[in-house]
Amino acid sequence: MNVNDAIRVDDAGTATCVNCGKGLGLGSGDPLAAVLRSERPSMAAGPGVRADPRLFADRPIVLRQTFCPHCLALLSTEIVPGDEVSYRHWHLGK
Repeated sequence: MNVNDAIRVDDAGTATCVNCGKGLGLGSGDPLAAVLRSERPSMAAGPGVRADPRLFADRPIVLRQTFCPHCLALLSTEIVPGDEVSYRHWHLGK
């Protein structure tokens, strides 16, 4: 089963990187616990995100990305308030 375009979970619950096929963790826990993480200002997302987030929000807004620790493929991206935990906490139930 594909969780997203970059993460696949097999029948045993192991999450793997779609790009390199190496394990990322168990789907029953936090399959992104061992990934590499980057947090930067939201404007680092590219030319389509130019506005200063202070014009629209009272809290700092950040760009969070996760990468496969084996091949460095991008696994997830989110633009969120910097003081909130990631919304990409998930688990797979049977």
